[in-house]
Amino acid sequence: MGMFDFLKKKKPAMPDSLEAGMASQAEDFIHAFSQSGAPIDGKQLDYSEASLALVDHVLDDFFKQQAPLPDDLHFLASAYVFEVARREFGGRYLRGDEDNPFVLVIGQGDAQVGVCAMAKVRGRAVNGPEDSLPFFYAGIAPVVARGVSATLI
Repeated sequence: MGMFDFLKKKKPAMPDSLEAGMASQAEDFIHAFSQSGAPIDGKQLDYSEASLALVDHVLDDFFKQQAPLPDDLHFLASAYVFEVARREFGGRYLRGDEDNPFVLVIGQGDAQVGVCAMAKVRGRAVNGPEDSLPFFYAGIAPVVARGVSATLI
């Protein structure tokens, strides 16, 4: 049984909301790395900012091997990054564009910050450390604190 075999299982029902769906996908990401022999310790995936270094490590393996990031893993890793941000800052998911099919929108009115994690997750696997997830994430709080509208790509 391969490490990513669980990805082939079909989910029984559609979630009630994008938020519920993203949370479920983030849990699937944690579950995938909670098996023995996983490249990172899934128990450390606790939705903390520090845990993003583990996600970064997984994506770095694809970069170093110049291997394509499977779409399923791309989505699960993105969901985890999104949920780390949503647990810290709140927000809601909106549908985006081709590069970022989903965007986390934090804040309201003139102070909406759009977090585009999906292109960043793929970029980390393709471009390497220049697309560091911890660095990207560290940029969210200052923009939210300024109370301005911005899109973080």
